[in-house]
Amino acid sequence: MALCAAFALATFVSVAPARAAYNPISIQHCFVTVPKAMSKLGSGTQIDYVNTSHKTATHITFVVAYRNSGSHYVRKVVDQGTFAPGAQVQHHFDLYNDVVFGGKEVQSCQAARVVFNDGTVWSNGM
Repeated sequence: MALCAAFALATFVSVAPARAAYNPISIQHCFVTVPKAMSKLGSGTQIDYVNTSHKTATHITFVVAYRNSGSHYVRKVVDQGTFAPGAQVQHHFDLYNDVVFGGKEVQSCQAARVVFNDGTVWSNGM
């Protein structure tokens, strides 16, 4: 009996993190773009991603963390449209075009909320 309970607990623990880690949007590239000539400010943020779910997404909220020499920022941006399953999406946003450029690398970049065309919503709680 104790062995069954231990097996059930081990099974639950090993399955739970996999579900929590699921994100229907796979980020391929995410970076702050190089300033335009004669500017110190970033030129926005490029996010390239794939909808890995089996449903069409219509609104995707991204959370992007960026650090330059003076500050650490965490900002959100929403991509709206029709994003079919498996389609590669490459979008440039005005995100971080108002901060001093500190390099292309972002600290983190992830989808935090996805609204699908059937009305369902996925969220990672951010």
